[in-house]
Order: sequence, then structure tokens, then C-alpha cells
Amino acid sequence: MDIIFPFPFKPYDIQEKFMKQLYVTLENQKLGIFESPTGTGKSLSICCGVLKWLKDTKEKYVTDMEKEAEQLKAVISSNSGSGDWLQEEYDKIKKNQALVTLQLKLDKIRKQKELFDQMKVRVSKQKSSLANKTSVYYFNKKIDDKENNLKEKDSEEDRDLLLEECEDDDQESEETVEEEEEDDGIKIYISSRTHSQLSQFIGEIKRTVFKDDTRVVTLASRQHYCINAEVSRLKNVNLINERCLDMQKSKTKSTSVAEEGKVLKKTKTRSCTDCPYYNQTNIAKLKERMLVDIMDMEDIVKCGKELKACPYYASRMALEDAEVILISHAGIVSSGARSGISLKLQDNILILDEAHGLTAALENAHSAPVSMKQLSAVKTFLQFYINKYRARLSSRNLLSLNQISFVVAKLLGLIKNKSNETKKEETTIFTLEDFVVKAEIDHMNLRPLVDFSRNTRLAPKLHGFSMRYSQQALEEEMNKRTVSKKSSFEMFMNNISKKKGGTVEESKPEVISTPVTVTTPIETSAGSGLYAVLDFLEMLCDRSENGRVLAHRDDQNGQLKYLLLNPAEHFSDVVKQCRSVIVAGGTMEPINEFEALLTGNSDKSEIVNVVRCEHVVPLDNVLGICLSKGPSNVTLNFSYENRMSNELLSETGRILRNICSIVPGGVVCFLPSYSYEQTVYDHLKNTNVIEAINKKKSIFREPKSASDVDQVLNKYAAAIVNKDGDKNGALLLSVVGGKLSEGLNFSDDLGRCVLVIGLPYPNVKSPELQEKMNYLNKTSGGGAGSVYYENLCMKAVNQCIGRAVRHANDYACVLLVDERYSRAQTISALPSFVQKSLIPNCNFGMTISNIAKFFGRHKKK
Repeated sequence: MDIIFPFPFKPYDIQEKFMKQLYVTLENQKLGIFESPTGTGKSLSICCGVLKWLKDTKEKYVTDMEKEAEQLKAVISSNSGSGDWLQEEYDKIKKNQALVTLQLKLDKIRKQKELFDQMKVRVSKQKSSLANKTSVYYFNKKIDDKENNLKEKDSEEDRDLLLEECEDDDQESEETVEEEEEDDGIKIYISSRTHSQLSQFIGEIKRTVFKDDTRVVTLASRQHYCINAEVSRLKNVNLINERCLDMQKSKTKSTSVAEEGKVLKKTKTRSCTDCPYYNQTNIAKLKERMLVDIMDMEDIVKCGKELKACPYYASRMALEDAEVILISHAGIVSSGARSGISLKLQDNILILDEAHGLTAALENAHSAPVSMKQLSAVKTFLQFYINKYRARLSSRNLLSLNQISFVVAKLLGLIKNKSNETKKEETTIFTLEDFVVKAEIDHMNLRPLVDFSRNTRLAPKLHGFSMRYSQQALEEEMNKRTVSKKSSFEMFMNNISKKKGGTVEESKPEVISTPVTVTTPIETSAGSGLYAVLDFLEMLCDRSENGRVLAHRDDQNGQLKYLLLNPAEHFSDVVKQCRSVIVAGGTMEPINEFEALLTGNSDKSEIVNVVRCEHVVPLDNVLGICLSKGPSNVTLNFSYENRMSNELLSETGRILRNICSIVPGGVVCFLPSYSYEQTVYDHLKNTNVIEAINKKKSIFREPKSASDVDQVLNKYAAAIVNKDGDKNGALLLSVVGGKLSEGLNFSDDLGRCVLVIGLPYPNVKSPELQEKMNYLNKTSGGGAGSVYYENLCMKAVNQCIGRAVRHANDYACVLLVDERYSRAQTISALPSFVQKSLIPNCNFGMTISNIAKFFGRHKKK
């Protein structure tokens, strides 16, 4: 098949190969595994390949319908009149019906094009009118202030915190949307690990010739898209969802209030305040802007603020008309997330980029951790809630609340040391049946309790309660009530005795405590804790054979966590619905892991197209070295048992000092963990190695806070570009699996050498990992667990290596510091472009010699 792809520049051979194979895979409705090393223009190849196929397919669809319509017209007009006239009349009616259907479809397509053209004109006018306006945000502040005042009013008598009676007509789903007409157009879903990686796709689409007539939308949660400060400050995504939905309800509700045993008359109370950004006219304007102008998430939020329109609902509204939809892995792998935004995968295309993180995304989507702090907060405030509103709650609600409180107390008891026990820390893995028995909740029907909590919206109510009242104030109130009961009895007896003496004292009125507003951290509030508890209980309700519960007992950091050992079973629903599924990444080894994910372990390899592309850089531009012995001839083995030795730490210092002397530009050094990075840094500082390195290169360290990453990277880049005195660049100490190991681009002088010190194996003693490995050994045969363990390590290493060598003229050295890198099985798991130039089992002298020659050769070019 000879296809010409419109590319922004002359494509490399591997880009041609990638696009052609992608086109063929989509055309034949197959599944695809595409490996293209990082830095080879994979994102642009995906965009050009898939958009070319989409446009060709749509044109062919229209052409085929037009031909079919012409043929039907010809057949109808050339009716010979011979034969059975009744049958001929029946056939004629059927052909006319088919012709009408075809014409309707063609008219719909033409109308869509006309509407899109009209949309472009409206957006152009809208932009010019907005450019002349000033004081865009003045209105927002007034509304926010009004909203805050209303909120204070609504707090009277705590009516907003009381549960409503759970009725069938009140159980509307948050995301109910009207059924839309069937859409004939094929949609392309492109998914990646993070939203910043999705923004890269926006940039690449803008570089293609398809940018002016392709409708693109980026989907994200309210947490990312909400521009209402009153809502977004809640931080927790579930609380944001609930508050957003509250603010959409403009109706008033009748509330029956029972107080001191008497039922008061029904009163009308405003349930919530309308969101100023939930304006259908403005949302429609933002939707049109999104479809006409290809915008990333930041652009959409900025535009939403300008138009005073909600970006979340505008993106939802644009979903129907969009041709390309960008969404994170988390939005694809969770069935709840897919149904929540009405994602239609049926007969559409799904492309999953950065697929090495797909398995982790599946595991995260189907695990449910709940901490001891969350359980404690829920238990405490739920009990206070019940005690405070006992007289105002219906018997049905009170029973359900008490049952939830009982379950939470049992869960907490399982991970909290008893007062008479010695403090100990232990972790246990349970099957679901064993867990409910151990927790003493096997007699409870958990599903109705979860449904009750969801339908009555208990979590946001409890969140509001915990934010309004401090624990101390509630305890004082409960104590006062207890003291009050005691004192009233004593007063009664005193009065009797004093009556005999002829004097009676007046009883003092009971003091009623007032609400105490507190600033409880939202992340640890009872409401956000209850969401975690409900997610955990919901997982227990499924009773999957592959489900396990990890119980970590500890006085401070106890935790319960639901684990699904085979989350891939949930991915099969996605594959079944889609016309084609493509998984792509820089390093796709082991391929059989992705084949199993796509085919569900069945023998369907013939429908999977595996495409491997070489790197665009010449062989001479990459130098790979496995360093086995250090400068002092010490064997380099950074296993967990050895890595803390002074001998190895000193060798690390000598290696870094020498490398920084001969490598120009930037050196990025990856260490196995944050704690080990701290250990290495402290040792280098104490032995004056930091001071020595600093004479040649400025030293930077990966920050633990994500908000500080950009600042550190900018300073690192500035130190390399603006060379100061004798300094020839900078050294960046990073962490494998950290914030700098994925998605960042250390091209050219920013990353002339990448060091990976040690093999970053996860903790093999982790009960969670051991359970997973045992499960794999049982289901996939002996050794499967060890292979999984090895793959976890090498995937992380390969991501680090991929940070350098980002284009055809780039060059870099990859230095793997550990004798274990020279093993055959480890070498085979490295990227192919590194394997080709790899020198295994190097001593330090040979290493320095090869590095010096490598950079000397490139300096002459």
C-alpha cells in the first residue's frame, strides 16, 4: 500500500514505517503494539498516521455512499416492468427506503460541515469582541462573595447537614445525560499517562496539515477543570464533584424537621447556590472555541475564565462533535470514569501512548487504600453526627448510620493495636472471605450500606459537619449533656430536701454550645475519609477470586488496601468495544505482557501487529557502558545489602568526580530512591567530593515537591548554557521513578551523560509484591513472578535512559554502574539502540578512556 503522509518535514525512514504500519493496522481493524524509541518523533508519527487514516476513511465513506445512491437511482429508474409486478413494487419500495436513508446520512455529513464552517465564523467574531473587553474577572468576585454570604445563611440550624430520606426519585446519577442520536463518525481516543504528555499531542497536531479541519477536545476531571474558587479549594475530587452538583440544583426542597420529639411544619430552604460558570450560553461558546481552536488544558481553563464558562461541561458538550479526544490513562482504564463522562468506545479507535505505565494505571484504578487516620476521622465524626442529630434523623437513616459506624469501628480495630498490647508493626494479606471473617463483618450486607451512603450523599454531609465543628467542641457538648442529666437528678433531690427546709433554688438553664468553625485539612476530613472507606467496601462487595486485602497494623500509619491481582481482566471490556487498540511506547519489552493485555491470554496473536522501530540516531552517537569495577578496583554491586557501605559510597564519589571532569554539558545521575540519594549526597558532602565537583559543574538535586521541579530544571539549564568560569556544565542528582525520570527531555547539552547507579529493584520483602509474584507463579507457571519482578526494575531503568538522545543529531553516553548490568538477561532488557553500542564488564580505566574518546570525536565534528 503506497500512502503519502503529509508530514511537517521529510520524515525519517522509521517514521514512514511507523505511520504506514499504523494505517494498515487501523484499516484491517487489528490490535497493535508499536515500539519507537523516545526521541524519534513518535507523537508526531501517531498524529499524522491516525489523522491521515481518519480523513481517508471519512472521504471513502462519503464516496461509497454517493456511489451506492447513484446505483440505487439507476436501478429504480431502469425498471423493466417484466416479471411479478407485486415483487417488483416491493423491491422498489425497499430500494427507495435505502436511497432515502443514504441521502439523509449524506445530508447530515454536509450539514455538519456547514455548521463547523459557521462555528469558525462565530468564534472569529467572538475573539475580536473579547479582545476589546477589560475587567474580565470583576463579576466573578461579586458572585463569589454573594455565594459565601449565602453559605453562611444556609448553615442556620444545620439543615444543610441533615440526611434526606432515601427515595427512588432522589437517586439520580450525578452524570445522567440524555441519550444522544447515534453518531456515524469514527472517533480517535488518544490516551497518555499525564496531562502534560497529552499537551504534547496538542502541540504535534498543530504542526500537521490537518490542524484547520480537525476537531480536538481534551477531557479531564472537575479537579483539573473547575474554575470556581469556592469548589476547587476542596481539593478532593469526590468533594468537588458533589459540591459542583449541589450548585447546579436551583430548586428548593421541602425539609421536614423533627426537634425534641415534635414534627415542625415543612419549611422551604434553598438547597444550594447556582454556579456562576454553569451558564449554558457561555458553555456553548466555550465548546465552539474548543472545537475550532485546538487548545490544551491550560488554554481551555484560561478561555473558560475569559468567557465565564465551565471548562468541564464545555468539554463534555464538545465530546459529541469532536473527532480526536485526548484523555489520561486513568479515564480509560476505570469503567466508572468511562461511564461518568459517557465515553463511547464502541467501534472507535483507542491509542495508548506511554503504554509502559498502563499496567500500573490498571492496578491503581482497581485498588482501594484506606488509612487509619481516615478510618479514625470517619469513626469519630460519624459517632458525633449520630449523637448530635439523633432526634432529627429518621429511624431508617439512624439504623443505617449505626451499621456503617459499626463496620468502620471493626475495620479500624483490625489495624490498630489494642491498649494492652505491646506496640508492633505487621502486615497480613487476606483473601476476601478470610478478611470479612477476621474483621467480624461477615454477617453484614455491605452493598445496601454503600448504596445508602451514595444515595443520601453522606460523605459531603459528613465533610461539612467535620469542617464546621471541632472535635473538642463536640466532646464538650456531649460531656455537657451527660453532666446535665446527672445534675438534673441531683438538683431534683436537693430541691426535695430544701423544700422540707422551706427554701427552693431556681434551676439554671442548660447552656447550649454553638458551632465552632475549624480549618480541618481537607485531605484528612471525615468526608474525604468516608469516600475512601466506601471505595474499599465497594471492592469487597465484588468478591473477586483475584481480590486480596492487605492489612498493615501500626499505631501511626496503619492501612487497609484492596488489591486486584489481575486487573487486566477489566481491560478486556475496552478491547472488545474498540474497532482497534494501539499500545505504543519507547520500550515495549516484554512484548508478551502487552499481547496478554490485548488478547486476554488467549491465542490470538494473528490479530496483533507488533512493530519495532530503530532509533533515528546513528550508532556512533550513543555509547553504552556497563561499569563493573570502580576507580579503586572495588566490585560495584549496589544491592540493598551492600549499597550503604562506606566503600561503595566513596567509589560513587570518585566515579562522579571523574565523569564530571571529562563530560561536557549536563550529567544526569539516577539513584535508586530518595533516601539513598540523600545518603549519597551527605557522604559526598562529608568527604568534600561535592566541593570538588562544584569546581567543574554546578550541582542540583531533584526536589521532592512537584511544584519545585520547573524551578530546579530552569536553574540546571541556565547553569549549562551560561558557563561560569572553569565550570563546563551541571550535575543533576535524580531518582529512578521520580519526577525527572519520565516525560522530560534532556536533549543536547542538557544530557550528554546519563548515569544509572544500581538496579532499582522494588522491595522483594513487600507482602503486596510477594502476593503478586506468588499469584503469577500459580497462574502462569513457575518463574513468572521472577520475570515480573525483573521487568519492574528494567522498565524503570529504560525510562531513565530515554531522557537523553532526543533527535537524529543528538549524542550521549549511557553509563550503567553495577556489575549486574553485564548479565545476559539484563542486557537483553535494555533498549536496542543502547545494546548495539554496549560495552559490558568494563573496569574504570577502560570506561574513562572510552568516554574521553567518544566526546573527543564529537567535539571535532
